[in-house]
Amino acid sequence: MAQDLHEAELFEEAAARFGTPTYLYDLPRISDQAESLRRAFPTAHMRYAVKANANGALLRHVAALGFGAEALTLGELERSLRAGFAPGAVVLGGPGVTAELARRSVEAGVSLVSLDGPGVYELYKPLLGCAAAANLRFMVRLNPGFDPDTHEHLATAAASSKFGLATEDAARLAESVASDGRLAGFHVHAGSMLTNAEVAHMVVAALEPLYARFQECTHVDLGGGFAVPGAPLAQFAAAYTGFAERHGVELILEPGRFLVADAGVLLTRVLHVKRGAKTHVIADAGMADLLRPALYGATHPVWQVGADPAEATHLADVDGPLCENADRLAQAAPLSTVSAGDLLAVRQAGAYGFAMASNYASSLRPAEVVWDGAALRLARRRERPEDLWRLETND
Repeated sequence: MAQDLHEAELFEEAAARFGTPTYLYDLPRISDQAESLRRAFPTAHMRYAVKANANGALLRHVAALGFGAEALTLGELERSLRAGFAPGAVVLGGPGVTAELARRSVEAGVSLVSLDGPGVYELYKPLLGCAAAANLRFMVRLNPGFDPDTHEHLATAAASSKFGLATEDAARLAESVASDGRLAGFHVHAGSMLTNAEVAHMVVAALEPLYARFQECTHVDLGGGFAVPGAPLAQFAAAYTGFAERHGVELILEPGRFLVADAGVLLTRVLHVKRGAKTHVIADAGMADLLRPALYGATHPVWQVGADPAEATHLADVDGPLCENADRLAQAAPLSTVSAGDLLAVRQAGAYGFAMASNYASSLRPAEVVWDGAALRLARRRERPEDLWRLETND
């Protein structure tokens, strides 16, 4: 969030009004990130990756910016439609498409589906005769089988990953789709947190023989994965836009983290401080609220709200409240002298934060609040104990 928003006052107000832990999203920051993508890729069709953050207020904001959506599940599809994304601007994909999701996507008017494998196309083939499927077309997801220079859990282009098909398998599926007159093109998502622009050149090199072979293609979907911070957008744009222009196809991108990560903070209060050989700051937020540090070893900057960063000379682990050694938000975080009751802001938490939050240990998922540039408003209330058993039966 920009310094002229008086971050400390804003964060303190949000924590006082809505409690902690709380996610706070800066909607103007999302608009800024969207504009930076449009400047870099002026001809691309943007499809926001809903899995990054599916809060309804945030989705409505992204839809109002003119973005489409990329959905992987029935829930994401329904959320997208409810938030106002046009069905024709929704790309459906993922390896786990079910018969129910296929039927619903056709019924809703989704016009572009990424096929992770031939089994997904088999689900759609009986639906192709429906009037609602008249404009439905498909992309085939290619697994180019290279190292995209990121964390192994995020390396979706690696040969060992579950996503997509090797070149010859992708070509065979494309031939089947093309014989039905339904081929739109190919889809590659190399990975997430990409900082090496050479990855973009490897992606387009893998696609060249397929577009030479299937000259009827009209689209190419190159996913997202641009790192926050540090993505060399101009270099990615040169490779991706050049490929699309060379083959006369429309470029689709699926940004998720890039739009929303830097727009979100997780606000958490210090419960206890344990000083010894290592300082442990026990906070009221942990892995049930923000899983990425435990899952990926992800690092998130932590700010002691109101403290001068120049005085943050004490290293401490910021740990969560659960009985798990992996329950931490940061290791060796630079803090000032910290005490119980202090407010911490865990930055770059707008993507895969609340989206991965859970009720582990019967934790109550946090509130979500948005800042629209003028006022704070509650976007999702904090869970209450009765929410934990609300869906249970009496059996």
